[in-house]
Amino acid sequence: MTTAKSELDKLAADARERIGALRSRVLRRANGALPYDYIVPSGVYEEQWDWDAFFVGLHLISADKADGIYLKNWCLNFLRHTEPDGQTPGGIRPWAGRDARLYHIKPLMGQAAYYASIALGDFGWIGPVWDQMSACVTYRERMMSDRATGLVKWWDSIESGADNNPTLVRRYHNSIAAGDVNGFMVLDYRAMAIIAGRLGKPSEADAFRERARALADAVNRHLWDPADSTYYSYDAVEGARIRCVTYSNLIPLWARLASAEQARAMIDRYVLDPAKLWSPFGIRSVAADEPSYNNENVIKPYSNWQGPIWPHFNWMAMHALLHYGYPEAALTVAERVSRLCLADLTANGMMHENYHAETGAPLAAPDFVSWNLLVAQMIEEASAGTFKPDPAQSLWSGCRG
Repeated sequence: MTTAKSELDKLAADARERIGALRSRVLRRANGALPYDYIVPSGVYEEQWDWDAFFVGLHLISADKADGIYLKNWCLNFLRHTEPDGQTPGGIRPWAGRDARLYHIKPLMGQAAYYASIALGDFGWIGPVWDQMSACVTYRERMMSDRATGLVKWWDSIESGADNNPTLVRRYHNSIAAGDVNGFMVLDYRAMAIIAGRLGKPSEADAFRERARALADAVNRHLWDPADSTYYSYDAVEGARIRCVTYSNLIPLWARLASAEQARAMIDRYVLDPAKLWSPFGIRSVAADEPSYNNENVIKPYSNWQGPIWPHFNWMAMHALLHYGYPEAALTVAERVSRLCLADLTANGMMHENYHAETGAPLAAPDFVSWNLLVAQMIEEASAGTFKPDPAQSLWSGCRG
């Protein structure tokens, strides 16, 4: 049954006001190894983590463009710890600097710089750090790519952020070319191409556009399985796809690398099937019929990406559904995840990192405020079919989706 518009409007307003009001809890002043004001996941954390702060930054600029300063600072703080060859940690501790557990930053640097710049109306700040930024963005291509396929790889499961993704955990280092790392990398290359153009570097803009094109082609050549109608991760050591339906398979849809036909087949077969990814509370992080599927409440030694509902992944999936012609499903995802987080706030006075896909119960990391701030805008974006961080959606211009 479709929820009445008046009820959806009220739910959207509640999410915007109650969840959006928590933004001050993630902001920190410059401290120690972090020389610029920065973003943390609220709770016990004082570190700047790569994708936590990135997704929070996208929420902040959606509410106030002046907050693009935090994504700018995200870049500058990480670049402060970039090695000459481009190797950059995925986390920075104010008291200790580099967090060696996250070998290299996720492919988000170009996107963070792009979104900061369009929010602030200024690309000029990138000029002095362009060479460092280029080295950081291309490090994975130079040091963690598979020559046989042209795909880029994760160093390990922890670096990916999806800590125990069953296609990554307990495998060799620098071996898995997953849909998420390659989808994010294509978006980073596209962002760097736009930035290079704005900085008056046409040859570098062309080079980054070609990187994006070639990598998108490699994703569709090597990760797409036409018989199963899905993207899979690829084990470059074994030279084979890993046939497991997990969150990372959907990120090429977020990056709009799929054709309309591919996307429809994948969404109908996996995303909207209650026996696979579609749950009463959002989109599962692993399909319910996978042997690894579970909803255990665990955060140490890793967070659980083998089933629970993760709000920021659902935000990305919601936008993929919107783009590929599933507005009702996108709105349903937005409503379900919004109700999850608001119910948690009402019952417990807090939000959590993830939620049980079968019961909606809060799971790990109590008092967690981070990328779940994106839930404040989900219903509004789904209802209007918009992408608030960048209404022009320039990173997707001309892509095959």
